[in-house]
Amino acid sequence: MENFMIGFNAVIPMMLYMALGQFFTRAGFIKQDAYAQFNKAIFSILLPLNLFSNVYNTNIATDFNGLTLSFNIIFAISAFIILAFIVPIFEKSNAKRGVILQGSIRSNAILFGLPMGIALLGQENLGMVTIVLATIVPLNNIFSVIAFSIYTDEKFSLKRTIKQVLTNPMVIFTFAGVVVAVLGIKFPSVIETTMGNLTRMTTPLALIVMGGTFNFGKLKDADWSLYGTVLARLVIIPTIALFIAGGLLDFRGADLISVLIATAGPTAVSSYAQAVVAGGDGDLANQIVVFTTVASMFSLVVFIMILKNLAYF
Repeated sequence: MENFMIGFNAVIPMMLYMALGQFFTRAGFIKQDAYAQFNKAIFSILLPLNLFSNVYNTNIATDFNGLTLSFNIIFAISAFIILAFIVPIFEKSNAKRGVILQGSIRSNAILFGLPMGIALLGQENLGMVTIVLATIVPLNNIFSVIAFSIYTDEKFSLKRTIKQVLTNPMVIFTFAGVVVAVLGIKFPSVIETTMGNLTRMTTPLALIVMGGTFNFGKLKDADWSLYGTVLARLVIIPTIALFIAGGLLDFRGADLISVLIATAGPTAVSSYAQAVVAGGDGDLANQIVVFTTVASMFSLVVFIMILKNLAYF
């Protein structure tokens, strides 16, 4: 029951935020045009600032574990490449291909993973988890940009893809955070307080906006592109990652939890904004986020209970 409550307490607040957004829409308090503007602000400023703050508050020198970080990076790259070849076999629409690929590999590591890490390990043991997330999140952001670049009706351009990666706000803010952290730069307390408050505001706002834009009428059109993505995101990818990390490489404690958080969480809320900006199927992206968030309450509880019973953490 305790392990169930860990997953329950991490997921239910997210669902309630999304339900609040849907209520605002149905009650007519917020129009879709306003949500579109919120989306732009979240994608361009608030989520990138969230990533910057996360890296800024990381002690890179003392919390670094090369093997754990290397595994997460190699696994993420491998999963992306394999799925990039598999997705076009089953989906012919370019508008959906990028969304499916992004939804399968891009975990909600910041908005969902950090609270889960705190619940499982405690705030004082999050060093390696934070470093992994600070690396995997921008890496997945880069993969998302590449996914929408290769699955396009336009001729693929490496130059355009590189430009999109380098100008992505999340990539820019994350690398800026790394530079600041490595150099040991500290901001005045008033800046840190403001940044912390904005970071805490991002999670509920992003979830409210995502819930408010969810179109239930589109559910009747749901097909394998939704169900297959949910299965890949919550079951297939994390099962393979945890088997290799825990079973073959003997990861334990924070090292294994970093793998769990990086691979087993629901699809990132920011993936919806990314899909809309990139011209992908926004409705499918929205559905993937909602369905993976709801289903992750059950899948994560199963993973946590198995790892607990096997004394992996």
